[in-house]
Amino acid sequence: MADMTLNGLAAPRTALWRWSILGLCLVVWTLSNLDQSLFSYALPGILQTFHLPLEAAGLVLTISFACTSGLVVVAGLAADRYGRGLVLYLLLGASALFVGLQGFATGIVTLTLARSLGFGLSGGLSPITGALTIENAPDKLRGMIMGVLQCGYPLGWLLAALIAAPLLRDFGWRAACYAAFAIVPIAALIGLIFAGKLDSGLKAAKRQDAGPKPRLSRLFEADLRVQSLACMTTFFLFGGAYAGTAFFFPTFFSQVRHYSPADAASLVGLSNGIAVVGYLAASAAGEYLIRRRTVFALWTVGGALALLGLLWASHSRTGDLVWFSLMAALFYGSMAVMPVLTAELFDQSIRTTALGACASAPLSMGFAVFPIIIPLIVGHLGWQMGLSVIVVPLLVISALATLLLPNRPSGLPVS
Repeated sequence: MADMTLNGLAAPRTALWRWSILGLCLVVWTLSNLDQSLFSYALPGILQTFHLPLEAAGLVLTISFACTSGLVVVAGLAADRYGRGLVLYLLLGASALFVGLQGFATGIVTLTLARSLGFGLSGGLSPITGALTIENAPDKLRGMIMGVLQCGYPLGWLLAALIAAPLLRDFGWRAACYAAFAIVPIAALIGLIFAGKLDSGLKAAKRQDAGPKPRLSRLFEADLRVQSLACMTTFFLFGGAYAGTAFFFPTFFSQVRHYSPADAASLVGLSNGIAVVGYLAASAAGEYLIRRRTVFALWTVGGALALLGLLWASHSRTGDLVWFSLMAALFYGSMAVMPVLTAELFDQSIRTTALGACASAPLSMGFAVFPIIIPLIVGHLGWQMGLSVIVVPLLVISALATLLLPNRPSGLPVS
């Protein structure tokens, strides 16, 4: 029987169709994180090939994330105005294409160009998949399903490690980048299957309420200003902390723990796979036990403590695996609740724009700023002390910033 409502909007869809959209979002977000994490696994080889210092890697990451912070806002506006489907397919295919082209880089300039375009286009998928998930998930399961979507982060890193480790071992870092080309035809196939079908609910809503087109300034009007700025602050600080760990840990394990690039990729990938448990636990806690804002704060502070354990208390490969898995489950797993909390604060007419401007863009700006700062700190203080004095405070302050957000109960309908 057709479901005649989509969170209160006229949009006939069967339950099976809505679940297929949710599955599609998970596949797209996982593939996006897969191809973007290939760069981190390839980074030790890139530095060696081009004889670059760690600071050069930070510069490449900074430029790419600065591009992303602008492109995600454009992607969010485009998706709200013109429909999510076409924008989603194009971004997935184009971003994978540029990730693959990184393998043809002849120097730092061409590498930076390919990385910037690849990651910038990929970042636009975050607000689109988030909005589609929020609008199609049952109210009482929304937090759990959004948490499953966020598992695309560790699943992408895990799958990329399974692909990259043998390629790095046998063929070098360029071959690991080439693997992203396989996602281009997958994006085309997804487009053929779902062409014109993802936006039926949005089109129905627009026919019912033909109001003004979404505009960025709406986020800073009196009724939304505080929550918009609080979300931006939280995501910016969290992005800085994430950039200081996720993108540099393969290099950390290579330079400090003396792993080969393939072994470092395997350990990081396996740890991220184990960390899926933390994402699901955060989602369940926010849905059924305590409110999402509290979960984010607890998981983030717990992740900061686990990071200190990894840096200072681990003295073996097993210790590295245990501490990294715990850190990823708590620190990275906190993102299972923050996007859904953010999405619930804004209605459908502005939701994708808000997820782009208040979540993805500041997250990317955090990614942009701190890859320059962290190599400089590491160069003066060493890896362990450098990460300790930068990443831990960022996580604690990001947890405190969420206190400015409404402490919204879980399971309420969204407009």
